Amino acid sequence: MIELMPHRCFPSPVNPSVKELDECDLANSKRIKQWMGNRYNSANYYTEVERNALAHLLPLLLCGEQSAQLVFNNEINRLCHSEVEDIQTRIKILKEVEAEEFIHDSALQLVQSELPLVAGINDIQRQAKRFYLKLGRVDTYCEHFIRIAILDTCVTQIMHEFEHSKLGPGHPFARLCGLIKKDEAKHVYVAKHHAEELGATKAMFIGEHKMVVNRLYELLIGQEVHFTQLGVHLDKLFERLEDRWA
Repeated sequence: MIELMPHRCFPSPVNPSVKELDECDLANSKRIKQWMGNRYNSANYYTEVERNALAHLLPLLLCGEQSAQLVFNNEINRLCHSEVEDIQTRIKILKEVEAEEFIHDSALQLVQSELPLVAGINDIQRQAKRFYLKLGRVDTYCEHFIRIAILDTCVTQIMHEFEHSKLGPGHPFARLCGLIKKDEAKHVYVAKHHAEELGATKAMFIGEHKMVVNRLYELLIGQEVHFTQLGVHLDKLFERLEDRWA
């Protein structure tokens, strides 16, 4: 019997930043919204193999987007109550990231809403949630954003692989991943810079890199067959990630 999957891996922020930002601040998000409005992006236009593979992988991707929204929202709220000078520019940048993660979440949920339910989907979601909760167990905010920067580097590469996979450049999911990749590359820079503002050094990034990458590999390798069906080869991908922060 197939279990019904919970709607979300993590709850939405109480006051999401997307409500406060002007559309002009989120040019790439406008493109993603246009993608969402095109009926040919419906999962009904995917092959059965693609639909089945994505049904196993979407919980992993969605959990990351939802976790990121909470991380950035919490940091925004913390900074709003701090006494750091010239903090408003930094808060605005973090709000943009949170809002972009919200748009990614919305687009991926649109795809998921038309995918079949598959056996074990709740287990996949639980494993993903456990991964993100462990990633957040840190002693300092600095350490957390070091991990976020490293993780977003991995996500950027994963989205790049989907964009250039055997799905083909015209495939709806490949196009969406290309758009998300642009934002995630920006998020790497934002998280890295924010971590440095909080005291991070290059040595600290190098020290955290292997742990984050190894844990992510352990999470994703359980769905290796489904990545491969879409043309993403995890071993080659993670080989390229090994020295990213060296």
